[in-house]
Amino acid sequence: MIRVTGRTLKYMVYGGELFLIYILQFTPGLIPTLFGEPPMMLTVCAISISLFEGDVAGMWFGLAAGLLLDVGSTAPFGLYGLIHMALCFGCGMLVMYLMRNNLATSLILGAAAVVVTASLQWVLLSGAGLADTGLFLAGILLPRLIWSLAFMPTFYYLNRAITTRMYDS
Repeated sequence: MIRVTGRTLKYMVYGGELFLIYILQFTPGLIPTLFGEPPMMLTVCAISISLFEGDVAGMWFGLAAGLLLDVGSTAPFGLYGLIHMALCFGCGMLVMYLMRNNLATSLILGAAAVVVTASLQWVLLSGAGLADTGLFLAGILLPRLIWSLAFMPTFYYLNRAITTRMYDS
C-alpha cells in the first residue's frame, strides 16, 4: 500500500495546477490577449509556487513550468526550463532570506520574472537589434507585463490556500 504524505499530495496539487495552466495558456482563443500579446501565466504561477515552497522545491517547479513552456513553443528545448529554474530558485531564496512573503512581494517578483523572461526571449530568439527596442517595450513587454500581473493575485492566494491547507507531514 502506498502512503501519500501531506507534502506529496501538495506537490501533486501543484503539478496539476501547472498542467491546468499549461492547457489554459496554450488553448487558442481561450484566454484573450491584450494588444495581441498573451499572458505569461505559467511564469507567474511558478513564481507564486516558489514563494511558498522556497528555493529547492521552487526550482523544481520552475523547471517543470519551463519544460511545459518548451513543449508548447518553438524555442530550443530546455531554454525556458533553464530560465524558469533560475528565476524560481532566486525568488525562493529572496523570500526565504531577505523579503517577506506577501502580495506586494509577489507582484514585484512576478513583474521581474516576466520582464526577464520576455527580454531573454526577445534577445535570444528574435535576433532583434537595438532599433526595435521601443517597439519591443511598448508593443510586447508592456502588454505582457500588465496582463500577466493581472493573474498574479489569483495564483498567490490560490497557492497560499494550498500551502496552508496541506501541511507537510
